[in-house]
Amino acid sequence: MKVGISALLFNIEEAIEICKSEKCIKHIEVGIDNLEECEELIKYKKDFEKLGLSIGIHLPMELNTCENIIYIRNSWISFINEINKKLSDLNIEYFNMHLGYAITNRLENNRIKYLNNIVRFFNDNYLNSNIVISIENTYSKRGDFSNIGNNVRDFEYIFNNTMRKKLCFCYDTGHFLINKDNYINKLSEKLKIVHLSDNDGINDIHIGIGKGLLCMEHIKKVLEYNPEYLVLEIDYKDIKDTLITLKSL
Repeated sequence: MKVGISALLFNIEEAIEICKSEKCIKHIEVGIDNLEECEELIKYKKDFEKLGLSIGIHLPMELNTCENIIYIRNSWISFINEINKKLSDLNIEYFNMHLGYAITNRLENNRIKYLNNIVRFFNDNYLNSNIVISIENTYSKRGDFSNIGNNVRDFEYIFNNTMRKKLCFCYDTGHFLINKDNYINKLSEKLKIVHLSDNDGINDIHIGIGKGLLCMEHIKKVLEYNPEYLVLEIDYKDIKDTLITLKSL
């Protein structure tokens, strides 16, 4: 299991410095929102290689695999393929994404329709079959728009109906605290990545372990499944204390 941290392009240098000081960190998951950012990220290739860091990519929050407009849904597929091409020199380990969102009342009235859109997204022959994609649990608060993927049934439906082989599950503990479900037991065979953070059960504030509601027993249970990547998706000032807590487990 590789321990990693999350970063955006604006704080990638700070993330690299953390990896230098905390030798157990061997992975960075970088959020990329625009194609132009790929060129900037590649500039740090030598730093990544020197520290022996692997790289994952968190795709934009705006990405919507359940998009009902086919033209727009296909444009997201092109976007993923293009990012993968531009970042080929970095040997990206995986691309992580949220499933997307829909108008709340439409989603509640016909959830299967949007799940089928997602299945079509991942079954599309144009989406590069060599890319490892992880799909992440999220949460909804019943506004005008709601996220899909805030319950385990959504993921079971997708995994049972998609033909894509390189599709795995990313378990986000912070999102779990806001919308709880039995993700770990039901999706353990697909679990590859864990986003570890804590919060107050209401807001996804990404605080360090032990500062919110996430109990140690739950973390132990998650670690027993030995995910390939454990990404600390927390405020950098909390990383040192969180690492100490993890070592105690």
